[in-house]
Amino acid sequence: MLKPFHLSFVVPDKQESKRFYLDILGCSLGRDNESWYDIIFFGHQLTIHQATENLPAFRIDHFGAILSKDEWLSATARCKMHSVPFVLEPMVRNEGEEDEYGKFVVNDPSGNALEMKYYSNFGKTVGK
Repeated sequence: MLKPFHLSFVVPDKQESKRFYLDILGCSLGRDNESWYDIIFFGHQLTIHQATENLPAFRIDHFGAILSKDEWLSATARCKMHSVPFVLEPMVRNEGEEDEYGKFVVNDPSGNALEMKYYSNFGKTVGK
């Protein structure tokens, strides 16, 4: 059974962040109101809040998603199509081997680093 994570953070421009997660990464929108919204982040929940004087934006070191190879390739292509600069260019290690994996890192509009990965042997890497 998947046990999704929840991550909540504050951004300086919630509309710009919403466009990034929906239009570029291809995530879907959950609940939405004036001061915050939920993004369904590859089966997990991000709650993104608009910064205010009393609730300043902050930068997260990094987070990400572990995807299937097809999802990873699609996310890579979408970032390239939208000219999102890569902090770490897409890379595949041990291609064709049991321990093949790929990853890339991009920043969202608030400067949060997102590390997107896939593993050919998911169960061996992160459990079943």
